[in-house]
Amino acid sequence: MGGGTNICDAVTIANPSRVSIGKRCSIHEYSYFAGEGEIVIGDYVSIANNCTIISESHNFSDKNIPIKMQGLSPQPVAIGNDVWIGSKVTILGNVKIGDSAVIGAGSVVTKDIPEYAVAVGVPCEVIRYR
Repeated sequence: MGGGTNICDAVTIANPSRVSIGKRCSIHEYSYFAGEGEIVIGDYVSIANNCTIISESHNFSDKNIPIKMQGLSPQPVAIGNDVWIGSKVTILGNVKIGDSAVIGAGSVVTKDIPEYAVAVGVPCEVIRYR
């Protein structure tokens, strides 16, 4: 974790050894990071309350084995520098969010977001550029 970073109360980081957070970031209340597949967060990132980042997914290809018994696959997440992530955003695995992007509140990010994009919705789509 970089200097000047603030993690508020009631934030959960599972597998913190696989989570990297840059300098001068803020992560607000009730956010949850599942770091099994690795989460890398750049500098000057603002993550609002109730956000979820999931860097893993259940395997489910074998119909003869319960899904819970098939294990997890890592799916890394990378968030660039100077990114603002609004309240109640969910970011799923194998996603990169580019530098200086803005993700609107309540969005579900399932694919890469380019730098300077403003993206919103379920699923999250770019609506304009900064």
